[in-house]
Amino acid sequence: MLLTLLLKSEGPPLEFMTIAIAIGVVYALLRDRKPVKRALSKGMGPEHKAILAKYAIQYHRLNDEGKQRMERITLAFLNEKEWIGAGMDNPVKEEQKVMISACAAQLLMGFPDLVLEHFERIIVYPDTYRSPKSGRMHQGEVRPKPGIIIISWEDFVHGYAHSRDAHNVGLHELAHALWFEDMIENNEHRFLDRRLLASWNRQATAHVARIKQREPHFFRDYAGTNQAEFFSVAVEYFFELPIEFRKAEPELYETLAGLLKQDPAAQRSV
Repeated sequence: MLLTLLLKSEGPPLEFMTIAIAIGVVYALLRDRKPVKRALSKGMGPEHKAILAKYAIQYHRLNDEGKQRMERITLAFLNEKEWIGAGMDNPVKEEQKVMISACAAQLLMGFPDLVLEHFERIIVYPDTYRSPKSGRMHQGEVRPKPGIIIISWEDFVHGYAHSRDAHNVGLHELAHALWFEDMIENNEHRFLDRRLLASWNRQATAHVARIKQREPHFFRDYAGTNQAEFFSVAVEYFFELPIEFRKAEPELYETLAGLLKQDPAAQRSV
């Protein structure tokens, strides 16, 4: 078609060659573009719903509308990611995909269109592993540059089996991913309210300083490592001990509830 137009044209050949090159570049970009894998319009099947109903504590606390929202977010996240089993004989099981995706959905209930798109790969180890990056034993980690989330499955399950100790590796690592996603320029960045984020950073700075100075504080000591760790630890307390968190640190709790657009303490109080 393009060749026919060029042959029939009476205009300068150079101009048309420029147009042809431009069209070719656009075609190449469209051809090589990564296909969208999201399945927002597709409903969750009975197999996946059964996994949520059996294992997801947070799923049971929702009303019917909330359950449907969580199902949609879970399914979209699951279908968006590349799942890699590390140190496992078999690929990542569907149950593992659903539960890790449900953990992400727990964080993203206030942002139903987000899937943390920068983090394309989820690597699942069977248990605690030695990180090739740090050389230390890890339960999980997030690597922003290559867009990878790593989870120890044994520690992930332990986090939900002991849901009142404010130690949940799934929530912790996915909170890191959410924090970085807001800063990385893509289709999803800057989704956190900037006014609330400024308030959070101000409060977090003061809390980290107090923890480092060994003053009395509500969170475990690891929260004082830096601002990023403080956010992830606070997210663990937010979902596992929300009423206690709100009572001990009401301003900080309200700021985090505003940032994540949800209030688990209110759900527990019902």
